[in-house]
Amino acid sequence: MTEAARQRGGARDLVLAMLAAFCFGITIMLQRWVAKEGVTSATALSVRFTIAGLLLLATLRVLRRPLLPPPGERVSAILFLGVGVYTFESTSFYLALQRGTAAAVALLFYLYPAVVTIVEIGLGTMRLRLVTTVSLLLALIGGTIVAVGGGRVAISAAGVGFVLGSVALFSTYVVAGHRVIPRTDALTAAAWTALGAAGGVTVIGVGQQALHVPSGRALLAIAATATATALAFTLFFVVLARLGPSRTAIVMALEAVFGVVLSAIFLDETLRPLVIVGGIAILAGAVLAALSQPADQQEAAPAP
Repeated sequence: MTEAARQRGGARDLVLAMLAAFCFGITIMLQRWVAKEGVTSATALSVRFTIAGLLLLATLRVLRRPLLPPPGERVSAILFLGVGVYTFESTSFYLALQRGTAAAVALLFYLYPAVVTIVEIGLGTMRLRLVTTVSLLLALIGGTIVAVGGGRVAISAAGVGFVLGSVALFSTYVVAGHRVIPRTDALTAAAWTALGAAGGVTVIGVGQQALHVPSGRALLAIAATATATALAFTLFFVVLARLGPSRTAIVMALEAVFGVVLSAIFLDETLRPLVIVGGIAILAGAVLAALSQPADQQEAAPAP
């Protein structure tokens, strides 16, 4: 592949990743509003993932793409990634939003690109290169600036625990998603991650008697979150297959910027000048990460 072709591919991957981050930023803003309305995590997430999964299945049907993962990857896609990992990751994140400001939750959550990179190095599937280190530092510094500059940083001890649990689970999701379903279509993987998470959250809600019918406004917000989730999941799996776990995690830090900016626009939260500085740092790290695939393939291929 020529250098020009590689750069064009990197630019396309960056655009796709930015769209995914924007969609995830929408979900952060809307979830924050729903959480402030007092909707339980089981109710909000059950409705969100059910609608998202059904939308994705309908899209698969229209596009005539496979409705199920290929044999050998169905358990991993549905039970492991969906029911197992994403159920508890999304629940932990939502519970953290109920116990701390969005700024505090973001400050802790965006440790996950570093966690993913460390895990990848430990597994021997990537080498720590200068460009990776610089892009990771830019993402971490930018995330910290966005969180601190985005509003009041306050969170309970329980909230810290939920955020760190969410970090561990989302890092697992990023790393494992690259390996356990390598043959599954991105849209199919997104559908069954959503449906698996919907099933897991619903079971938890029934066990805790925490399910209820949300108000009309809350239901509309959750439905909008579900639509953004469906698109975000699809783009995430496309980008993950192209960039790999560590670079995807770095680029996805843009989610924090979009979340804060959207919250300022639609939730009347203050947008401070520091957020712009942090956003520029994250964007610089994302560009470096997306365009840095070495010609000699220094990053090892994913495990089969």
